[in-house]
Amino acid sequence: MKEEEASENEPQGFTNTLNQSLGGDQGAISEYFYNFENDVNATFFRYNPNLMANYNTYMDYYSLFGEDPTRMSFRTFPNHLLAMTSADESEFTERNYIDSLSVADSVVYDSVQMTSTPFKNLESLEWNLEAEPSLQRYKLVNSDWIVSDTMLFYNDTFDVSAYWAVVDTPFIDNGLLFVDSSEWNDTDYVFISDEPLRFLNTFDFIKQQLSTDSLVFRNNTDCNDNGIWDGSEVVIADYNGNGVYEVLYEYSDNNNNGEYDSGDDLIQDYDGNGEISVAYEFEDRGNGVWDPQEPYYDIDSSGTYDLNEPYQDRNCNNKWDDAEVYVDSDNSGTYTSGEDFTDRGNNLYDEEEEFTLKDANADGLEDTLLYVIGDKPDNLIVDWSDPMAPDVRLEINLGDDITSRWGTVYTDLIEEIDFYDLKQQFVDDVDSLVTLFTREEVGHINDPAASLSPDDYYITKSEWTKTAGGQTERFYNYHIFHEPGHLNQIIYPSYFLPVGFYFSPNDIEDGFWHKKNLESEVLYYTSNGYLRDGEMVDTSYYDTTEISVYFIEKSYEVESESVTVPAGHRVSMDEPAPDTTFADCFKVTQTVTMTMVGSGVDFGQRTVSWLAKNKGLVKSEVYIRWTEHPYDSDYTQNNSYLDTLNQAWVGLNRIELTSVDIQSENSVFRALTKPVRTVKLKDVGDHPDFDFDPFYINTQSGIQTLDLRELGE
Repeated sequence: MKEEEASENEPQGFTNTLNQSLGGDQGAISEYFYNFENDVNATFFRYNPNLMANYNTYMDYYSLFGEDPTRMSFRTFPNHLLAMTSADESEFTERNYIDSLSVADSVVYDSVQMTSTPFKNLESLEWNLEAEPSLQRYKLVNSDWIVSDTMLFYNDTFDVSAYWAVVDTPFIDNGLLFVDSSEWNDTDYVFISDEPLRFLNTFDFIKQQLSTDSLVFRNNTDCNDNGIWDGSEVVIADYNGNGVYEVLYEYSDNNNNGEYDSGDDLIQDYDGNGEISVAYEFEDRGNGVWDPQEPYYDIDSSGTYDLNEPYQDRNCNNKWDDAEVYVDSDNSGTYTSGEDFTDRGNNLYDEEEEFTLKDANADGLEDTLLYVIGDKPDNLIVDWSDPMAPDVRLEINLGDDITSRWGTVYTDLIEEIDFYDLKQQFVDDVDSLVTLFTREEVGHINDPAASLSPDDYYITKSEWTKTAGGQTERFYNYHIFHEPGHLNQIIYPSYFLPVGFYFSPNDIEDGFWHKKNLESEVLYYTSNGYLRDGEMVDTSYYDTTEISVYFIEKSYEVESESVTVPAGHRVSMDEPAPDTTFADCFKVTQTVTMTMVGSGVDFGQRTVSWLAKNKGLVKSEVYIRWTEHPYDSDYTQNNSYLDTLNQAWVGLNRIELTSVDIQSENSVFRALTKPVRTVKLKDVGDHPDFDFDPFYINTQSGIQTLDLRELGE
């Protein structure tokens, strides 16, 4: 279910130029994309993600391999239409008023259902012990979706009028329309007032969420663990001259006994103190207090730390540290205040400690807090209420309090707040209702020269192969278009899934999940059938699916721009295809951002296409991005393609035209010799003209097929 945002609620900066006069270059969409009544056979070079990232141009690839990239063919089927809607069969005639069925000031009792924004309560945090140690973090355990609704009742007063006619509008210019004089059909026309009815309702919830302290996202920067800010450690000397301050071993410990002896090789007495051990290039400061062992969760109850066990890294050295050595002068078996101890550093050169500024404290000064906020909940929480037995918290529940080592108390790590969700909804205010009774339409004979209806649906097809390990695999896809004003594409709407739903793209088809029913979406916006330089259209809406609520944002931009592709005439297949520059061309950029409401994780898809006059699509590139990649974190951040918002994109697919043959069909001759045949969607795979290839659910953009599995090839 898609919930379109009202225009007055659209974010600032949303643009729609369709009803504006732009004054730049323009061209009919049928001349720059395809006229689907023509027989089109085009061939493209198809670059998968690896080829796209490493070879910016066709010549880059050909110069290295001496052969063409994978070829993809594209063709239309002008003699076939997809039977998805009935044809428009109508004729305008005079309407006759029916007094007995008409009512003035009719009162209708109606209602509107208002629904709150769905959200999930955070019920607990659980440390994921099953992941690799470096990838362990807290999992957010959420409730089911929480949503409320209410029904508001109101009265709507309007006039009801009834008419009869032979047929409804619009009329036909040519041919004959047969009607059944014994049957009537009725059609209602609703006329809406300019001002809609506005309804407001506030939903009141108690919401559970992570507290503003966000302890699980904090990365410790107090690397000498003294609870106060420190500047950089004092530098002694860069003994080995490598520009890095570090701890240098002056010998090779061949027998691994931790000291220099006759079995070891001398490297160098870096600090010149006459002792062969280790040389510090900086003063590795401690904190002036005795430090116990770093708290850890003893998975196997062995009483000793193992490498697979989570721990609280208090000195930023990315390894577990035991307690500092001390002299047990009172033989108590535990450290006693005042006893001598070795104040140990972390064996790393520490720069000036980073910090986070918070609100002003009681003295009017900003608190300097020794942490930075990360993007993953991987800070292991430890309660130091008992300093001699710190408690590692693998699970955090509602209302839990935590005391830090230095006595700071954090209350309600998961807190409850009052959440007010103000919703408004607009309902059409019916001004009048007109019912038109017409005869049953039986059939319509068109004049042979008549063109197809603009609401017809057209089948096209792309095909390509992949070769790996000596095996060649054939791929294909159907692309369905129709032109009800703009150029639309019929697709199965596809959506990304966040982390936790699958661990490789093979787990769920092509890396997306799809709705079960075909839907029509605008591929290219046009103004009265024309592409225009400077056209910009921004849209947004909420889409409620069985998996989640997604907030969809789409931007569309057209520019007049030349493009160069390897579509020149080649004398021989042994020679590379020469470049051809198309000057009369439109560049269309379409960006989709899909945000999963609640988690905040979003997926982006950007398609950049160049359409040349009388050649159709000549080049198209698809890029994608994640805020958190669903199955491979290496793809989360990528600097290969940054847009103006500094967002990182990964190239998924590129096609470049290499040849095209367009045969214009004679409408009169075709109608007489090869009349258009209707093909049902389920029967496409049984038809020889389509190579017996069945239609299948997939993700596509224009004539490109999107498959995240190609990222791993």
